[in-house]
Amino acid sequence: MMKNPTIIDVAKQAGVSWKTVSRVVNGEPNVRPATAERVRSVIADLAYRPNTAARSLAGERTFLIAALTASLSAHYSVALHRGASVICRERGFHLALEELDSSDPAMLAQFERAVATASFDGAIVPPPLCNDPAVLAILDRYDVRYVLLDPIDEVNAAPMIVADDAVGVDAMVEYAAALGHRRFAFVEGPPAHRASGVRREAYHAAIARHVGECAVMCASGAFTFASGMEAGERLFNLRDRPTFVFAANDDMAVGVVAAAHRAGLATPGDISVAGFDDSEAAQLVWPSLTTVRQPISEIAKAAVETLISKPSLPSVMKALFDVDFIIRGSTGPVPYV
Repeated sequence: MMKNPTIIDVAKQAGVSWKTVSRVVNGEPNVRPATAERVRSVIADLAYRPNTAARSLAGERTFLIAALTASLSAHYSVALHRGASVICRERGFHLALEELDSSDPAMLAQFERAVATASFDGAIVPPPLCNDPAVLAILDRYDVRYVLLDPIDEVNAAPMIVADDAVGVDAMVEYAAALGHRRFAFVEGPPAHRASGVRREAYHAAIARHVGECAVMCASGAFTFASGMEAGERLFNLRDRPTFVFAANDDMAVGVVAAAHRAGLATPGDISVAGFDDSEAAQLVWPSLTTVRQPISEIAKAAVETLISKPSLPSVMKALFDVDFIIRGSTGPVPYV
């Protein structure tokens, strides 16, 4: 039987020291790109699998990255975890999923026990948990480094990663205005999410920029299908109902489409509906949903890379990701003037 390849075997075949192999495996800096690529190629050829326990003892690291979630949006959580797990696997780390309802004291205590015993090397903290002082206090108490995704405020000078939502919203409104729409509605998400406020403010700014004087209605939602449907029913019962409804995420937009069908309104013949995220639901609903795509998986990968590659995180770091505007069948010209 062939023995499992060791770090020494990799070092010999790559023509480097075992310390260099260790640096590449651990994602540490100070290795030339060409050398790192050669080492990774040898690792793949030999099917070398680092011993996580030994690595942990040698470097005082657990090679565990925690991905927190509040399970508010299935699409967001799945895309986040998928992107994070891919880069963790490539870099020899493991991803631990921590679902958390911070309003439940028992669950918060359970989370603290997990943090205390698991000794995470870092944590990815998405909304709304990135805005929760209790969650961040636990991570700080146990010296767990974290990256905040789309936080409302800059907290403890922690690094943050956000999507450029305003650009996508502006493109959406410009497109709707070009189609002749002058009666708009916006279905906003919960206030604990930065995206809710950013998208709402960007929406009103874009209306002023591209349309000017017009009717703008608002309805509150909770980033869920049910809340979108309820918002749609309220909007469609208005005497002068909107002709273009933009929801702050796809789940709510699909709910608005369902409300339109229940009200006997054709989409987009009577009502144009658009969303945000480009989730699976956006492509499965009929008609398929015009939306703004945010690169959730890429954002998660960047968060993991930040935690792995920067043992000493900078005091201030903010990365901004572009979004894309996707036109599909749920939007069309204004049905009447």
